[in-house]
Amino acid sequence: MKSIRTRLILLVALAILVPTTLATTASYIYVRQQNIAEAERLSLSALQRGNSQISHYMEDVKRLSTSLYANRSLMNIMNAGADAELGESDSVVARSLLGLFLSRQDVEQIHFVILKGYSEYSVYNMKTSGRGKFDWLQETDYFRLMKQENGWLIDPEHVITAYNSRTMILDEKKVVSFRYRIDRVETSEPIGFLSVDIPVRVFEQQLQLFENSPDESLWLMNGNHLIAKTGTTLPVTNEEMTGTSGSMHVGSSFIVYVKTEKQGVPITLIKKIPYASVIKGANETAIILLVIGLVSLLLMIMAASLVALEITKPIKQLTANVWRVEQGDLSTRFVATTNDEIGLLNRQFQRMVHRMDRLIKREYRLALENRTNELRALQSQLNPHFLFNALQSIGTTTLQGDRKVAYRSITGLSQMMRYSMNNEQTIVTLKQEVDHLQGYMRLQQQRFPEKFRYIVDVPWRTNPIEVPKMILQPFAENYFKHAFRQQSDASENYLAYKIRTDGDQLIIHVENSGPVMSEMELETIDQNMRAHRVPEDRQTSGIGLHNINERLQIFYGERASMVLQSPKEGGFRIIIRIPIEQEEL
Repeated sequence: MKSIRTRLILLVALAILVPTTLATTASYIYVRQQNIAEAERLSLSALQRGNSQISHYMEDVKRLSTSLYANRSLMNIMNAGADAELGESDSVVARSLLGLFLSRQDVEQIHFVILKGYSEYSVYNMKTSGRGKFDWLQETDYFRLMKQENGWLIDPEHVITAYNSRTMILDEKKVVSFRYRIDRVETSEPIGFLSVDIPVRVFEQQLQLFENSPDESLWLMNGNHLIAKTGTTLPVTNEEMTGTSGSMHVGSSFIVYVKTEKQGVPITLIKKIPYASVIKGANETAIILLVIGLVSLLLMIMAASLVALEITKPIKQLTANVWRVEQGDLSTRFVATTNDEIGLLNRQFQRMVHRMDRLIKREYRLALENRTNELRALQSQLNPHFLFNALQSIGTTTLQGDRKVAYRSITGLSQMMRYSMNNEQTIVTLKQEVDHLQGYMRLQQQRFPEKFRYIVDVPWRTNPIEVPKMILQPFAENYFKHAFRQQSDASENYLAYKIRTDGDQLIIHVENSGPVMSEMELETIDQNMRAHRVPEDRQTSGIGLHNINERLQIFYGERASMVLQSPKEGGFRIIIRIPIEQEEL
């Protein structure tokens, strides 16, 4: 058996541990979800800005091709072909291309093609190559560019290569090539191509601007083709990323993406964020709450131990005293060392033990024996009051020759005698008591036909209520002994029982047609009814009322009452109130 101290400590530990665990778990889950949702929202917003920034950058690169239209000399050469004016054409093209190369620091190589005459030029490392012969059918990107309506495309990440044999590549770095088609303004007829190679590191540097931690990775895609990245292999495909933007969960990370399309060229910016970097704040919050909970638990266990010690000390003392009382030692002294509830319990228990001691030594055993004998004597006194009259009535009926009535009378009398003489049963239901009363009244009707009327008004709901045995029939017996007038007819003789409930009390109202009583006569009957008599007392005056009152006092004490009244118009009235010990309605 666990002691109060152990249970109190366990209760305090659970009272701290359970709420702390629940609060920590709930806070962790909530903060984790909030952090993930906030990270997704911020990352998506950042990617939208980044996608816009990269799109602006690509538009700036594209301006290199559009700036050629402002160079009238170059456009004339492209329209007429480079062979028209050999020396002047090469110098104009060389200056124009070098100017384009020097206009941006991020350009790694430029390739220029004039379709008429199939001439080509390239600029690398601030040097313009001489004019070469271009076989555009061998250039897949240029071939596709001839078919596209938008007039430009992106050749994704690849190792830089020379466009002709007159260019020597010094550093094989990775580049992204932007290829543009140059059309005749008047007819939109293709007259040449311009390719601009941009180092991949330029895009990687731009992607790094959108990284919030080293664990994050970004990818810049052209459809299914990679332009630049800061991570490893992309864990999703372009087909899985539906819509213009969104997010998805992949393993221990989540991915956000934003898609745009610039003049028919699809651009997708993708970012992968590990959950570990996002929920770092939630983990820290959970650790802080856990530490606070553990410290609180330790402090509360220490406090509970001290409180339990103060509580269990007087309880142990009280337990020892109770054990001595259980062994029969009622002289045990209880010393209350505290003024709290336990001290009060100690003092109350001491007073109770002292009262028990006095009751056992002086009153209890004698009173119990006297009450038992008295109860049996009172119950046995009830039988002779109606037995003689009933037998006399049955004898008269027999002499008259009415055997059936005599048989019913003998049967009813036997049932009444069996009921009244059963001393083992002292508590009966109200229905049993009413049935006994009805049997008695039927015997009296046979004895005095058409000489009286009686009413027994008992609601069926009160049938299961338990009452002391033989508290209804003696009133009827007293009526026939003291108030019944044989010379009168049924209109002048009546006996009425009315039984009701009032809260937790049962009210028995008995009234008859007896003569008017003076206050002195009524007081005398009341005194005889309430006077204490021993079983050997042979006085018979008022024995019926006295026995009923005594029985009520034996069973209920002061909780029961019995009031006698005599109305001005005549008759005798008795009102009994008893508590409902067991009610089954």
